[in-house]
Amino acid sequence: MRELWNGFIIALRRWPTMLALTGMIAVACIVLSLALSDVLSQVAVLRGGKQLRERHAVIFTPYYPHGTHSSVGDDTVQYLADMIDRQEAYTVIVNNMGIDDPDFAEGQTVLVLFGNVLPELFPEIQLCDPAPCAMRGAKLADQNIASVSFAGEDISVVKTLPVGATFFDPNAAGLPLDHRIVIRAPTKALRLLQPIEREEALTRAVIFNRACEVVDAYVSGCAQGELFLVPHDVATDQPQRFRELMMASAMYIVGMLGFLTLVLAAFISSARLTMRQENRTFKIREMCGATAMHISLQIGGFLATVVLVLPIALLSLLVLIGGPFAVGALWVMLAVVFTFIFLWFMSVRNVRNQDQIR
Repeated sequence: MRELWNGFIIALRRWPTMLALTGMIAVACIVLSLALSDVLSQVAVLRGGKQLRERHAVIFTPYYPHGTHSSVGDDTVQYLADMIDRQEAYTVIVNNMGIDDPDFAEGQTVLVLFGNVLPELFPEIQLCDPAPCAMRGAKLADQNIASVSFAGEDISVVKTLPVGATFFDPNAAGLPLDHRIVIRAPTKALRLLQPIEREEALTRAVIFNRACEVVDAYVSGCAQGELFLVPHDVATDQPQRFRELMMASAMYIVGMLGFLTLVLAAFISSARLTMRQENRTFKIREMCGATAMHISLQIGGFLATVVLVLPIALLSLLVLIGGPFAVGALWVMLAVVFTFIFLWFMSVRNVRNQDQIR
C-alpha cells in the first residue's frame, strides 16, 4: 500500500496535467460505453424480432387527430380482439395505462400485453401463463405488490421477471422491464379501456395475417374513428432502421475510439517523461533495498491514479444504475483494465531497462 501511495503522490505532484488527462479518458469512456450499449441493445432487439420478421408481421405508424383523441368504434376493437384470440395478432400498452390514476399499480410503470401468442414469441422473458396474470420487474422484487386492479378485475402478481428482461417493441427498440409491472390481460378487456389507452392499443397492434383485405379492413375501421394508420412490414422496415442506427452508433464509436487513442498517446508521452524525471528517485530507492516489485507497484499506483480511478468509478455507477447502459459500461471497463495492464507492463519494462533494476 505504501508503494501504491507513493505512485499516487507522483501523479499528485503533476495534478493539472494528470487531472486533465484522466478527465478526458473518463469522458471518452462514458460516451463510448453509451454508444456501445446502444449497439448491443439494437443487436439484441434485432435478434428479439426474429420470429416477427419470419412471420412477416405488420406494424403501424399512427397519425392522430389534432387536439383530441380518436374515437374508434367497438366493432374495430372487436375485430382486433378476434385476431388476437386466433393468435394472428397481439398488442401492448406501453405509455398510457392508468395515466389518470396515480395509484394504479401503486404508482409503478406498467406494460400491458394482450395475446396468448406472446410467450411463444418471446420465451426469454419467461412470461407468466395463462393470462390474466401479472409479473414484477427484477428491480421491484422487494415491492409488496400482490395484485393489480385492471378493467374491473384483480390480477395477481405471480412472479418476478429475470434480471435484465427486455421486451421487443417493433415500433421502437428494446423495452427494459426491470422497473415495470407487466400485466398479461384478457382480450375482453380491450373494449373496457379508456379512450387514450384504447388508442395506444390499436396503434401498437402487430398483425401476422398479411392478407391485404385483413390489414385494409383494420386500417379502414381505425380511419373511421380518425385514427390513421400506415402499415409496415417488420421484415423490411426493421433491418433498414437497424442499419441506420448502427451507422450512427458506429460513427460515435469510431470518433470516441480515435479521441481516446489520442488521449492515451498523450498520457503515454507524459508518463514516459514522468518516469525519466523519477529515475533518480527509483535509483536511490534501489540502493536502499527496493526491489523491482516495489518499483513496479509505485509505477502501477501512478498509472492507476490517471487511467483507472475516475473512469472505473464513473463506469461502475452506470453498472450499478443498471438498465441498457450497464452491459456497454462493463465492456468498456474491461477494456480500460486491459489497457492499464498493458501500460503498466510497458512502463515497468522501460524503467527496468533504463535503470537496470533487478
